[in-house]
This record gives sequence, structure tokens and C-alpha cells, in this order.
Amino acid sequence: MNRNTLYWVLITLILLSGIVCHYEFRLASLISENRTYSKRLAFLEPPSPQIIQPAVPAAFPYAAGEIMKRGLAIKYRTLEVNDKWVRPIYIPLWHSKAWNNDRFCYVPRLIENNRHRVFVYQGGGSYWFDLSPNMGFTDDTAPMGIAFKTGDEVAIIALEATIKKILKYENQLQVVIEPARKGYHIVAIPQRDYLNSLCQVVTPDGYEIEVPLIAYSNGSYQ
Repeated sequence: MNRNTLYWVLITLILLSGIVCHYEFRLASLISENRTYSKRLAFLEPPSPQIIQPAVPAAFPYAAGEIMKRGLAIKYRTLEVNDKWVRPIYIPLWHSKAWNNDRFCYVPRLIENNRHRVFVYQGGGSYWFDLSPNMGFTDDTAPMGIAFKTGDEVAIIALEATIKKILKYENQLQVVIEPARKGYHIVAIPQRDYLNSLCQVVTPDGYEIEVPLIAYSNGSYQ
């Protein structure tokens, strides 16, 4: 083999080595990117197509109409009323690329949260950290009135509604709301009136709307 042929062989080998290294690097990059997307996808949806039913609420001993007739009014104090806030369809914190995305962007939970108007907050910073964005609040729109809730009170937050009264009969608590197109109403009731109670939400005419969601915090999308 003459010298020129040897040079071309060496140049060819060097070029082939460079091409192989490039594609190995590219392949490793694609594998890493695929893992990242798979992880983000796991935060967004269940691992396989499935039907997810809402949790079955506890059975209420009395019909809503009975509570309207026999229930005693629970005293509450208003922490904040806002008639301008518009509940968003989507906020940045729900995106799979957002900070702490495994905590907030799980789609079935977002759907469940957005089916509700009324939420119960008993206290604790980590609980509010989860509850606030789940309701659609951002750093710029988060209610300030919640800070005025005391340790022996429970906050009831009504989105797109006004709380008209709160009734209780035996262990059944009934929050009466008047639906609205926008805004929110936050009230505080004594903790003793809430503990160990079954809570439901009704219209002023006594038609049941929902069972309120209670704040939770486990630092996980599951």
C-alpha cells in the first residue's frame, strides 16, 4: 500500500470515527430527551387509558331540604370578597415544564378540581401551597384574606359564588351558595362547628350542587 492510499485510509477512518461519535452523542441525547418526556407524560396522565371515577362521598343522613328546614345557622365571618376575579382555564404552574410540575399538572386531578366551586381549608402552609394553584390562583391573584383565618377556624372558599348562609343539623353541615359568573367569597367558621361533620353545598332553593373539596398535601401528583 503506497503512502497516498494510507493517508486516504486514515482520513476515512478519522471521518468515520467522527461520524460514529456524533451519532452516539446524538443517540444518547435522544435517549435522555425521551426519558424526560416520558417522565413529564407520567405527571400529566395515568400510565394507561382508563376510566377514573370521582370518589364516592359519604352517605348523608338527611336530605338537603331537611337541613334547610331544621338546620341552625352557623355564624361565620367574611375574610374576603372579590367580584372581579375570573377563574382561569389554565395557569403556567399546571404545565409539565413548570417548577414542581409533579405536584400540580396531573390532568385527572385538575379536571376534578375544576368540577368544584367550594373548597375547605383547615390550615397549614403546605396545604395552602397545594390548594391555591389547584383552584386556579397564581402569585398575582392569590387571596390575601386567607391570612386572617385564625388557628381555631376553618376557611370555606366559594369560587364563582357567594356564600349566603351555613346551616348545621346534628353532624351535617350545609353551605348555601348563590352561583355567579366570576369572583370568590371566603369565610371562616369556628373549627368546632366543622370537625367531624359531613359537608355539602346547595343552592338557596335547596338543590344539592356538590361535596366540597378539602385541602390536602402530600407533595405528589398521585
